[in-house]
Amino acid sequence: MAQLVTFDQPMERLVRFVEDTPPAEIVEATYRELESGAAPREMLMAAGLAVSRSTELPNQHHGGPVHPVSGLHALSQIGARLDGATAFLPAIQSVALANKHVHSPAMGPGVMAALAMDGLAEKSLAELLAGFEQALEKRIAPTAERHLLALLKVSRPDDIMEVLLRVALPRNALDDHYFLYTVYTFRALDSLGWEHADVLLRPPLRFLARHPNLEHEDSMRGGIIEEGVGLYRDYAALERLADDRILAQGEPRFDSGPDESDAIDALAEKAAMIDTISAIAEPVADAMADGLSVMGALEALSFGGARRYLLSLPGLALRTKILALLSWGLGYEVRHLDRMMAWPVGAAPETIAALPERDADELLDAIAESAIAQPGFDLDALSGSIADLIAPTSVQDTIALAQQYAARGYDPEPFFARMAELACRDDQSEMHAYKLQQAAYEEYHATREPYRWVHLVSAAKHAAGIAPLRPQTVYPRARALIDA
Repeated sequence: MAQLVTFDQPMERLVRFVEDTPPAEIVEATYRELESGAAPREMLMAAGLAVSRSTELPNQHHGGPVHPVSGLHALSQIGARLDGATAFLPAIQSVALANKHVHSPAMGPGVMAALAMDGLAEKSLAELLAGFEQALEKRIAPTAERHLLALLKVSRPDDIMEVLLRVALPRNALDDHYFLYTVYTFRALDSLGWEHADVLLRPPLRFLARHPNLEHEDSMRGGIIEEGVGLYRDYAALERLADDRILAQGEPRFDSGPDESDAIDALAEKAAMIDTISAIAEPVADAMADGLSVMGALEALSFGGARRYLLSLPGLALRTKILALLSWGLGYEVRHLDRMMAWPVGAAPETIAALPERDADELLDAIAESAIAQPGFDLDALSGSIADLIAPTSVQDTIALAQQYAARGYDPEPFFARMAELACRDDQSEMHAYKLQQAAYEEYHATREPYRWVHLVSAAKHAAGIAPLRPQTVYPRARALIDA
């Protein structure tokens, strides 16, 4: 008889709280837990464990633990930057989403069985890694999960990541979440603690061990899938680009420096002018062949938290890092940008000059008001795909105000805290709002001065795009409790 996964107290009580509380009561009940002294970090971990233990993975990436767990790193970081009880908002959103998935007939309830390692503890690290990779290649999820349990006792996380990326990076063209769910689960564990890695990492293995969706319909989205299938099947071309154009010249410079500013600017300009985003790997490889460092290429393209995180892992092979860098433009959802990148980068100088002078607090209020005032959109009334939505041109007013804030040299920390609070309004994107805001924050602080403003402005643009989304089912209730 199979035994089910359980946790030591008090975590088991919190996980059961997330699983068992009726959805109609979860916002108020979570607020009471936090107000009574429960740590937001513990609530986030409980949400991740509940949605991993008690939901099923659907046949695509919407549902189950994929998005709730992928958002945990950003939720924890954003919550730490918010003041007072407002810092409860990310945890409340996380618990509410996990609870929703557990109670959804499309994905819950599920059960996660406790697994024994079946003699794997006696194997060497090399044998375990080889067996782990073989199980993933053959799509035998239970065997991969047993090898994971053994590896967690003897290996570094980087060793496990190296194997996972051999599956995740090629499949990025079919669905970005093969890559993102894997990487962001590691980031969640780095943020919240590795004591429950044996549970949080098992669903990503099942996700990687299943057959990818190669079907498509005669539509725009179907065309992107068809293109992705071609890119997936020709992943060897990307490997040749890394091997023949970059690594064949010897190990490239890794860290960047002030001497690379012109080369970074040049590559950024090429990236901005490219017609097809999946073709980005060629100019990146050319720039690196000409001497641009790995981190300089990353800065020019600003791939955000997932790839910057991977490039920071000391135990990850250099070739794997370069492939992670080159493969960004192959992503299924990234390739949607081909038809959506119509606005220029930043507002025109005359637009900024025409704005009234405001001090930092006044301008920050104006940015927030502009974002909130964007035309609302009811996603329940959407007749087509959410991929067809494009922000209204009035968002450019918010962009101009944010650009003025950057140009005046005002303190970025209050700005990012206000944008983070706006992201907490999002009840619809299943944690994308938090991930995007955190990525903008991280990239701002990792980028050299002349280019930082782009990330600050992108945070405002994003906030203006998500603040008006309806319906809001969690945020108004949570906000009312906090303000009472």
